[in-house]
Amino acid sequence: MMPLRDPFEPKGLLAGSSELEKAENRAPGDLGLQRSKANVSGEKWMARLDDDLLVSSLSIPGTHDSAAYTHPWPFIATQRMSILEQLNAGIRYFDFRCGIREDIPEMVHGPSLLGLQLPELLDIMYKWLESHPKEGLIVQIKEDRKPERSTVHFSHAIFRHIAARSERWRTANTTPSLGELRGKIQLFRRYNGPSLMAYGIDVTEWQDNPTRPFTINTRNSVQLTIQDHYSISDPKPLPDLIAIKGGDVSGLLDRASADTDTGHWYLNFTSAYEFNWYYQLPPREVAVGGYFGFKWEDGMNPRLRTFLQVRENKQRFGIVAMDFPDLGADDLIISLIMSNFKPEQTTLGRNVRFVVAAIVLLAILLLAIIHGLSGRGPEFLRVYILECTWKVLVGT
Repeated sequence: MMPLRDPFEPKGLLAGSSELEKAENRAPGDLGLQRSKANVSGEKWMARLDDDLLVSSLSIPGTHDSAAYTHPWPFIATQRMSILEQLNAGIRYFDFRCGIREDIPEMVHGPSLLGLQLPELLDIMYKWLESHPKEGLIVQIKEDRKPERSTVHFSHAIFRHIAARSERWRTANTTPSLGELRGKIQLFRRYNGPSLMAYGIDVTEWQDNPTRPFTINTRNSVQLTIQDHYSISDPKPLPDLIAIKGGDVSGLLDRASADTDTGHWYLNFTSAYEFNWYYQLPPREVAVGGYFGFKWEDGMNPRLRTFLQVRENKQRFGIVAMDFPDLGADDLIISLIMSNFKPEQTTLGRNVRFVVAAIVLLAILLLAIIHGLSGRGPEFLRVYILECTWKVLVGT
C-alpha cells in the first residue's frame, strides 16, 4: 500500500529544498508570519480593516462546537478556551449547538449537556462587544438535541433571546460589510421555524458528514461552500485520518484563496474524530497530534500552521473552524488573522522599510562622496537621493 501524501505539502516541491522545509527552519526573528506576533493583537484585529470589506472576503478564525470546553470526556471536549478567552484570542466565528430544556436553550454536544446556557454565553459576547465596538462576530446556532420538558418551539426560544438585545444582532439574510457588522453578531441559522422567526443567513441545508465540500444557495442569493467531513467511513490509523482530513481542509483553503468572488462564503472545518473497534481517536488527538507506534504524528493544527507559513501573502481563506486552536501551534490563530493583511500593513513591515531606506540613503551618500557622481552638481545629487529613497519606501 502506497503511503498517503501529506496534503499540506506544497505541490511539486522536492524534499530538501522545499518552501515547506524553509518555513519549518525559520528562526523566530525571521520575517514571514512570525513578523506579526509582536504587533498584531488577536483581540482587536478587525479594527485595522476597512469598513467596506465584505465579511465573506476575510480569513476568519473560528471554533467548532465552541462551548464544548466544560466536559472532561475526550470525545465530547473540542475546546480548552472559554468563550471570553476565544474572543480575546481572535476567534470571530462561533458554532453553538443547543437543545431546549425547560424552555431555555442549553449548550450541548450531541446528546451531552455541557452545563452552560445560551443566554449566559450571549451576555459574555454583549459585554465584550461593548469594549470592542470595531469587532464583529458570527454565531451559528444549531438545534442539536430534542426538546425536554419545554412548551416553546426551538425557534421561538432563540427569537426571544435575540429580541432581548436586538441592537447587538444583525439578523438580515444578506452578507454584511465589516462596517455593518462592527459591534454586532451576524446570525447563521441552522434550525427551522415559522417564517417570522426564521431570519439570519439560512444554512439549514447543511449536509451531515459529506465526503466533498457542498454549496448552499440561499433564497437571497447568498452562496456558502462548506467542508465538514468529520468522520471517515472505514477505520483509519491516525496518520491516514490526518492525511485524508488534511486533504479536505487544504483543498477548500486553496479554493477560497483562488476565488475572486468576495461575496462567496467559505466555511472550512478542521475537526474530525474516529471511534470504532480498531481506533479511538478523540478530537484533541486529531487537532494536536499523537503517537502512532513509536512515531509522533503532527495533528491538523501544526500542519495548518505550516500551510499558512508557506503562504505568507494577503489572501482570503474564509472561515476556518478549529478544535483546540490554542494547542499544537502557539500562533495558529494569529497566523490565520495575518492573511488579511499585506506585510507593509503591519508595524514591523513599515519599520523594516524605513530601516532599509535609511541604509540605502547612507550608501548613496557614501558613494556620492567617494565618486562625486562623475562631477555632477549638488542639485543632481539631491534629486537622485530623493528618487532612490522614495522607491524604497513605496516598494517599487
